[in-house]
Amino acid sequence: MLFFISKKLDYAAINGLRILGSIAGISVIIGTLTLSFLASRPQHLPIKYKLTRNNHTFYLESANSPTELEKGLKYRSHLEGDRGMLFNLGKPYKDAAFWMYRVNFPLDIIFIHQGIVTRIVHNATPCRKQPCPLYTAPIATHVLELPSGKAKLTNIKIRDKLTFYKQQESGYGDKI
Repeated sequence: MLFFISKKLDYAAINGLRILGSIAGISVIIGTLTLSFLASRPQHLPIKYKLTRNNHTFYLESANSPTELEKGLKYRSHLEGDRGMLFNLGKPYKDAAFWMYRVNFPLDIIFIHQGIVTRIVHNATPCRKQPCPLYTAPIATHVLELPSGKAKLTNIKIRDKLTFYKQQESGYGDKI
């Protein structure tokens, strides 16, 4: 009789483990898919700065944290003609490098050190598979990405000083 009860308990335990294993497997699959979906969604940051240049005004999102800097404009389908993204690198970087991995449209990439343009990449093309070309500048504290053609349209050149005005609810702002 004891052997029979033990056999029933073993059978119940094995069935319980099979069910728990299935639930765990499904949870891992769903979790992985969810994380993959969230990682491939475009980020839309608040407009924090404004740049006016030759009668053209650009409203700029500001990427500051490592996660925001890494994601940048990846996965977006387009960028409005009067929009851009300003990357605050936090400190000066020698040989600062950017790439266009998983960006879906061409951009002008403008490297800036202490407000002065150090390099401009016109019409950087999207890159869907690695390895992607790296676009570098001798030094940069900020990088500005604008829709392709806007750097030429607004006559931005190396050694130009760019002033970004902080957007505030009142409409008045501080410059950086």
